[in-house]
Amino acid sequence: MLNWSLPAVRPCSTERGLAEEMFRLAVEACPSGMVMVDQDGEIVMVNTEIERQFGYAREELMGQSISVLVPERFRAQHYRYRRNFAARPESRRVGGAGRDLFGRRKDGTEFPIEVGLNPIRAGERLLVLGVIVDISQRKDMERLKDEFVSTVSHELRTPLTSIAGSLGLLVGQWSNSMPESATRLVSIAHKNIQRLVRLINDILDIEKLESGHVVFNFARVDLGQLVEQVIEDNRGFAEEFGVQVRLDATSVEVDVNADPDRLAQVLTNLLSNAIKFSSRGEEVVVAVEKRGDLRRVSVRDRGPGIPAEFKSHIFEKFAQADGTNSRRKGGTGLGLSIVKQIVERLGGQVGFNDASGGGTIFFVELPAWEDSAGGEIDVDAKASLPRLLLCDDDAAVAKVIRARLRRAGFAVDFAYTPDSAIMRASATRYAAIIVDLWLRDRDGIDLMVRLRALPDHAETSIVAISGDPDRGREDVRTPRLKVLEWLGKPIDSARLIRILQAATSPARVA
Repeated sequence: MLNWSLPAVRPCSTERGLAEEMFRLAVEACPSGMVMVDQDGEIVMVNTEIERQFGYAREELMGQSISVLVPERFRAQHYRYRRNFAARPESRRVGGAGRDLFGRRKDGTEFPIEVGLNPIRAGERLLVLGVIVDISQRKDMERLKDEFVSTVSHELRTPLTSIAGSLGLLVGQWSNSMPESATRLVSIAHKNIQRLVRLINDILDIEKLESGHVVFNFARVDLGQLVEQVIEDNRGFAEEFGVQVRLDATSVEVDVNADPDRLAQVLTNLLSNAIKFSSRGEEVVVAVEKRGDLRRVSVRDRGPGIPAEFKSHIFEKFAQADGTNSRRKGGTGLGLSIVKQIVERLGGQVGFNDASGGGTIFFVELPAWEDSAGGEIDVDAKASLPRLLLCDDDAAVAKVIRARLRRAGFAVDFAYTPDSAIMRASATRYAAIIVDLWLRDRDGIDLMVRLRALPDHAETSIVAISGDPDRGREDVRTPRLKVLEWLGKPIDSARLIRILQAATSPARVA
């Protein structure tokens, strides 16, 4: 049974008593730790899992400050966060998105945790129910995965690349001097080694993209010129399959804001797929065109097309419509997943359509280059810093805010329009988002509604800024947006920094 220390209640009916008893038993049986604190931060309830996680007996915790479960180095930050939570109590999940939380056991050791907070009103008292999950096992699995990736990178890729080079040299220069049977075996070995190298490279690429370790260096890119270079680089590969590749004559000259190396990787993957699945003697056509404010690159093949039942899975990892045919073509099932992740990080989108007359058209759409687009991604900041998204259509103001937030230990990306804000938020899980309520094309409340609809940002801290700080508060949509704070202009930088530090603190433990 739980040792409850809540305000006394009047005698109640048998039915209510049974309901309370069932609730207490459910809390006690919960596999997650559950702790309740009052408005002074004192513990008034714990369950058995809390005892197991932290090594305290229940009696040792009752009446103690919740800070006893927080590592000492985080207690000052924890106090600030608890004070801010009391001012705006709302259910939220703490942890993840680069914010590591730790609990402190009785013996002084620490362990990683995730926390869910739920405010509860008991008469005039504010109680907070914290649900604590020990994620040590998950962290161990992540560590093992990192070690595996490191092993693959250093112990497998390097020797395989060397072997592939040696076999390629044998096939290219000495095949005529070897017996026919030996030449055939060496050629088979060379192709299989190349396939293994591609698979390892794809695995490493997808892991780096998912973990956010890939750095994107944005620049002004001449899209047509880049496409021509990719076509030329893959011409030899196309000749092996007896396929012709050409740039459509109607293609236009356009510029985009992108990482040229990563965009070339995207186009190479799409082009190689189109070549592999085209019949000998067929043609792959690449086109560059304008689509409103977007710039599109399309790759058309005349292959067998994509089965209807497979279309919804085409961009999933290790997805292959026809396993036998994919193996014959040398596919790993990772190329299109890599394409999707890179394009989304570039602020664009990728898709496909059935081509008239047979085959498939894959396309990539990216925002057009604008002078204001330069520098929107804070590529100079360390990857370990909390990353913020600043949605403000005044470039001068945005740069000033970025400079101040950088000095406070944040990385800051820009979005000058609501659409670019959604594209960036769809591709990156931000620690917090700052939204100016006066934006071109749409109002800030509408943007916040769209941001909350994104799975990765349903609970992300949002700070609203405006020349009129009361603007938007009366909007019927506002209560469900869970805005952390409303700030007026000119912005009080010190206050904004304090708010963001509390919202992104690694010690956000109830």
